[in-house]
Amino acid sequence: MKKVIPKLSMIVPLALLLSLILIISVSSCSKPNLGDIVREHIGAVNSDDIEKNLTFFADDIVFEMDSDAKISGKDQLRNLMESDVVNKARLTIIDMKVEESSVIVKLTEKNESFRLLGIEDPPFEAIFKFRGRLIEKVKLESPPESAKLWDEKFKPFAEWAGQERPEEFSKAEAGGYTADNCRLFLSLLKEWRDKTDTNRLSAEQELIKLENEWADAWVKSDVAFHDWIMSDDCTWTSPWGEVVTKADTLALVKSGEDVITSWVLADMKVRVYGDAAVVSGGDTIKERYKGEDVSSQN
Repeated sequence: MKKVIPKLSMIVPLALLLSLILIISVSSCSKPNLGDIVREHIGAVNSDDIEKNLTFFADDIVFEMDSDAKISGKDQLRNLMESDVVNKARLTIIDMKVEESSVIVKLTEKNESFRLLGIEDPPFEAIFKFRGRLIEKVKLESPPESAKLWDEKFKPFAEWAGQERPEEFSKAEAGGYTADNCRLFLSLLKEWRDKTDTNRLSAEQELIKLENEWADAWVKSDVAFHDWIMSDDCTWTSPWGEVVTKADTLALVKSGEDVITSWVLADMKVRVYGDAAVVSGGDTIKERYKGEDVSSQN
């Protein structure tokens, strides 16, 4: 640069030259990090923050769920987001790759409809295409095995609903992606599951299963599961007598400060009181908190 600038200054005024250098510098610094924008979008999905989520998208956004389902524009996108809130959709990033103006993300999803159908965290790929800092197109692609699993799980429900609740099921199929339609769909799924699943676990078995899955989520640092299983006003008391909120729990899991390598539950007992239940039992935990061994047996 020391050799170039004097030569250029002979034919270009110094003030203009400095302005050009400043413009180039600012332009290179202001290039958006597309991967971070996608991460923020997924974070907004997981926190049910629709207003923030909409800011990441262009007004003429095109969102393709599969070859037969496509929405266009922010109004339809808002409807989809409101449906996801009702469905308790929670996304986990597996891998991400940025290619020029596109971001390709491998994800898994946990939601209520998958849970009721018996589908566990199916993987899929999302391709985000950008116009500047805004997402102008999203295309979701599921691997063949995920699509096959959906068909296998959905078919018996569709057959039941078509016979037992034809009017509601027809309305749900035609209703598209809205919060009200999602509520209708979930109510049909719950009724189908309650009335037809001969292998359905008892309330006691189901709660014990959830307790074990929650313990496993601590070992795996599974933020999405914690977010899904805890109500927004959920609190628990730590071994040190601290009252911990849901937000505190999610922050702790994300921080990596609490490392649990094993959490084994034992002698679990369930007491059901109408729509509520109390689960008690013992556990053995191998744990390090901020580098200190705090393993315990209770």
